Amino acid sequence: MRFSIAVNAMWVAGYGSRLAAATCIGTQHVAWVLHHQSGSYCLPHIGSTSSSWLSDKKVTSFSRSAFTSFTNKIHKRHYAIGTDGDSDDDIMSDSEFENSVFFRRKMLEKDQLDSLRVNLYPGSNDDVIKKINEANSVQEVFDQIERCGDYPTAEHLSQAIVTLWDLQKVYGRYGYDCFMITKNEINQFLEKILNHPMFEKLSVCLEAVCEDLNNSSLSSMLLYLSKLGVSNHSPVMQKLTLVCMDRMDGFNLTALSRLSVYLRDQGVKAFFLQSKLLPLIASKLDDCLDADEFHMVSICFNSTKRLITRPLLKKYLVLVQKKLNEGFFEICDPRITLKVIKLLDYPEFSSRHKLLQPLMLCLGKNFHSLSVVQVMDLSNYFHSSREPLDVFHKICQYSINMISEAKISGGRPDILCLAPFTSLKMRNYFERLIVEQLEEKDFHEYIMVIFKALRYFKTSNPKLCDAFWIKSMKSVEEELKSIPHHFLGMKEMTRRKVYQRYMYFNNNLGGTYRNFALERTMSTLLMKDLETCCGFLPNKVASMAAFIIGYSSREGIPESVYEKVILCGPQFSIYDTMSISRGMQISLALNRKNLQRKLMQQITTICRMLDARTEEFLKMAKSLTEIINLTRGYLNRRGSPRTFTFDRIISAFSPHLDELNSRYIKEICLCLTTTLYLAPEILEAVSEYILKNKKYILTDTMEVVLTCFYCIGYTPKNVEQLLTICTNSFLQENHHMRGLSILQMCLAMNMYGYLPTEIIRSVFNLKFMDQLDEEIENCYSKATYPLRVRHMLMELNRAVCLDHPEENIPWFHEKYCEDFLETVPVPTSVFHSEVHQALAQLVGGPEVVRANVHTPYYYLLGVLSAPTPQQPTRQ
Repeated sequence: MRFSIAVNAMWVAGYGSRLAAATCIGTQHVAWVLHHQSGSYCLPHIGSTSSSWLSDKKVTSFSRSAFTSFTNKIHKRHYAIGTDGDSDDDIMSDSEFENSVFFRRKMLEKDQLDSLRVNLYPGSNDDVIKKINEANSVQEVFDQIERCGDYPTAEHLSQAIVTLWDLQKVYGRYGYDCFMITKNEINQFLEKILNHPMFEKLSVCLEAVCEDLNNSSLSSMLLYLSKLGVSNHSPVMQKLTLVCMDRMDGFNLTALSRLSVYLRDQGVKAFFLQSKLLPLIASKLDDCLDADEFHMVSICFNSTKRLITRPLLKKYLVLVQKKLNEGFFEICDPRITLKVIKLLDYPEFSSRHKLLQPLMLCLGKNFHSLSVVQVMDLSNYFHSSREPLDVFHKICQYSINMISEAKISGGRPDILCLAPFTSLKMRNYFERLIVEQLEEKDFHEYIMVIFKALRYFKTSNPKLCDAFWIKSMKSVEEELKSIPHHFLGMKEMTRRKVYQRYMYFNNNLGGTYRNFALERTMSTLLMKDLETCCGFLPNKVASMAAFIIGYSSREGIPESVYEKVILCGPQFSIYDTMSISRGMQISLALNRKNLQRKLMQQITTICRMLDARTEEFLKMAKSLTEIINLTRGYLNRRGSPRTFTFDRIISAFSPHLDELNSRYIKEICLCLTTTLYLAPEILEAVSEYILKNKKYILTDTMEVVLTCFYCIGYTPKNVEQLLTICTNSFLQENHHMRGLSILQMCLAMNMYGYLPTEIIRSVFNLKFMDQLDEEIENCYSKATYPLRVRHMLMELNRAVCLDHPEENIPWFHEKYCEDFLETVPVPTSVFHSEVHQALAQLVGGPEVVRANVHTPYYYLLGVLSAPTPQQPTRQ
């Protein structure tokens, strides 16, 4: 029986003429054939010409009855989602062995072909192995195994399995230009491989001879059979696992790395094998490791990081520091540095070292050698710390170059990843790119990227937002329907990429955007999921309940959801408490004017339960990340800063201030600005961090710090040095800043009497005023953002006129202030009236003392002593 599937593949992993031919044919032709030739499922041979590139041979399709006996023995394709992702925003690659869980496979450059071929036996002279390795189609692989008779060798079988996976990579990669190859089509491709009778022979024969495999091939079989979709319950996988356990002590780093990547995606049961694997990896740290061996160790640790102990992490950090001192990361392959960064950026580890910044600086020095995918990875790691500045500049310049190329050659969806590093003036271009992507079949793979782009640009196009969210919801449901078998929690995990992001979408849009259709539909689906076994898992309950609480009716939270939250509350993690708090924050914001008694009682009860849980977490908090998440959760549920709980939260920061980075600083300052809580120790630590790391910090971070100091009224010890650094940074980087941020930074600097002429002139000019007008015109939150900008501009204008009259900046807010005063009520109180009466009696009557008087610059004076011919003015 011939293999009827869409890969008589351009096996471009070869060298020489094959590579040239692949370039000449082009990927659009390949994708066209994959899309249209469902009958023949044939692709052109490499040497074919444009007039004869469709195969004339019709391959017979196999019938359902042909597979009856086979499907009873071999499981259908086994679908799983890796357990390595610790964040919904984690799109970084783990290795060349990693499952393609995101659109990264679409972004691989067409000329980056070295990773398409995996040859398990590079020095072999066996003709069968050579022919299998050079096979141009799945059928050729099966033909070679069939020619081996009833007893193919372990080497033949293992190379055949690897080549089948490699052909899948070719199939998926060559949708690059036209993006026709989707993840569902890849799954269908693999399903047909598993259901072919020759694959049964491969599996049965491999089970019989797997003990003849060498260690590297043995671990490779576990990895690649799992990737192909063979269930772990199948006889061949069970046999391979047992052999692997017996031989594990003798594995080299190559075998250990492949085995660790396989175990990473196998759920809870893998932890038992990983616990045996980890000491073997740890023992390798004592050896003198070359670049490849160090890379393999990093892959192993990335795959087993949940089990890494503090002593083992410390040992690895010492090795990394040693290699940093030797200059290893300045000359090594960028993949190695990115692998180390990924491991050290893990939340459990990031607080135990200060190595991310120097590692990223090493990548900055070799930025020219980074591929597209590596730049994408680096940009994501940058967001986790928001430093160093040099890397930010290079990514921004890279984004400009990429967009310029895309405008000439046509839009590429992968550049959506770079949206946060581009100018706001590119909003219209990116909106058009998003509209195009909404029509693509693989849209669900871009949900996260489009979400970030829309939030960054604060789009003023509600129709685009509606189209994005409706399409996101539909694509996720279609993805679930295409998967025949769902493991526990899979539906919630898949839907989370939509509903959780929707909960945070309003953060950057003034809280005014809503998609009622999505809210109703998603709430109904999540309510059904809560009735299943997922309703017994605390983290699932927290995620789903947060959305339902946020968008439930004003009458109250559904009783079943409320009871589950209270029941699971004692088991909530820090992240769970933050999720539930976000749901309550949304609910309170949406029902601000008409909060029903039942809803208020439910929220109050949940808040008390979460506060008690917070107190427990504070006693065992291990990192600054945990403290910040507890603070965010507490403030999200409108916790008062005037409580002992909040005092204890702030006190918990002190032991972890040595873990500061730019991202932590931004979040801490926003919390303190919101609460107006004076915490001198924290503020001083923030100031010192900026002074020590002035070369690496973005101006946006400095603006947030100065605004916090301004709102609280705090003056750091080294304020003059801090202001000098902020001034230099502002003058160099203000073109990256939003108008409101510029105004806030200038007003804060003016409070300290430090606002140089260069800064004043850079703000009070027609160019900057036009920038403000453009931002106001294009912003989404028209109800709030324009008012904030205009009021901040008025305050800065007033401050400059009073404190810097030599600059001759005109006062041009007279009319604005008059109009504004009409909307602001005059403050009155019994105490205020009594004070006014007492002063009037002392100085000679009410005609001498006036209350609530505005100065020429519209400052409000509670009491003003009016002048008389006999007495001077007293205030």
